[in-house]
Amino acid sequence: MTKENTNIRRQRRQDLIEATITVIAAHGYAGTTVSRVAEQAQVSAGLMNFHFSSKDLLFQAVFEYLSDEYEVIWRQCLAAAGTSPLERLQAMIGAYFHPQIFTAEKLAVWFTFWSDANLRDHYRAAATRVEEHYSKEIVSQLRTHLAGQPDAARQAREIAAPLIAMIDGYWLQAIIYPARFKPKAAIKDCESYLALRLALIRG
Repeated sequence: MTKENTNIRRQRRQDLIEATITVIAAHGYAGTTVSRVAEQAQVSAGLMNFHFSSKDLLFQAVFEYLSDEYEVIWRQCLAAAGTSPLERLQAMIGAYFHPQIFTAEKLAVWFTFWSDANLRDHYRAAATRVEEHYSKEIVSQLRTHLAGQPDAARQAREIAAPLIAMIDGYWLQAIIYPARFKPKAAIKDCESYLALRLALIRG
């Protein structure tokens, strides 16, 4: 296979994944069919089956794509942040609301993976691993910030858990109240919670 053909095939696969995201957001798991995805991508069902021979493989590709994108974004934001743990924590909070991943369609797809019984059990372990990478980095930055404080590791975990729950809750609010949801306000609230908890520890 030539390099050009490889690039064409890769691009076609990406087009199908993006079309599937649109279809899942509109129709959910049960309503996502090969024919609907093919129609959205403006390709034949035969070409669709050439790239993804089953619906399960298509959903697997979508999950992997969103998971990889999410991890790449927050790691890029972390790498671009300053050197202080607090700046890095703020960058990680902001990354969760990055415009590349925080879209109406992608939020709907994430919640489909989390809420639909057909998908939740299948992807539970993989989704947990994705979340753990982010959570562990949050805890690590908090531990660095709290270095020298008594029981810093425990306090870091106790601050991180509600923070991550807040972020997840704001994703849910964005799904329920899309017209009035303001990402910047959500980021500010998360940062305010973080500042308050850290201030209480340092007295």
